[in-house]
Formats: sequence, structure tokens, C-alpha cells
Amino acid sequence: MPDLPLAYPVPWLFIRDYAPRYGLKNASLETLRNVWCSLLGPGALPLQLPVNVEPGQTLWVPVHGADLARDTLLVVRWRRENGEEYLWRAAF
Repeated sequence: MPDLPLAYPVPWLFIRDYAPRYGLKNASLETLRNVWCSLLGPGALPLQLPVNVEPGQTLWVPVHGADLARDTLLVVRWRRENGEEYLWRAAF
């Protein structure tokens, strides 16, 4: 049986302490490229351009909504240095 690659751990630390500003800290050792956020649900997120997030750097995202924890998810999209694209959903 061939060796299977290890699962890729989610590189983000989601910081909820400063609502309505939420932080996405890059907890990995690689630059995460073309990072872009969107919402599922009725919350509001300002339009943003994709950015690169260096290791240890935090991307701050302002999100507004009446009850984010109940009905809204943050969707984070990025590319790794090898070009692979990933999506991750975080609950408030």
C-alpha cells in the first residue's frame, strides 16, 4: 500500500475577541496567497481584494450582522505556495 500524504492542517487561527473586527492569523510557516473572504448568511462584509498573508500575520475582517453566531458563516479562500486552492468555513 502506498504512503498517503498527511492531511493539510487548517493554517488559520480565528480571532473573535474584537468583534465586529475578526482576525485570521496565519499560523502556518508558508505565505497564503490570494486570500479572500465571503459570508454565507445575512451578515455584511465590505468588498475586499484578495491579499497575501505572511506567516504570523493577521488579516482583520470587519463583519456586521444581528446574530452572526446563529446564522452566518465566514468562508475563507486561499492558495498555498504550490498553487493548490483551499476553502475553509468558520462559525462566529
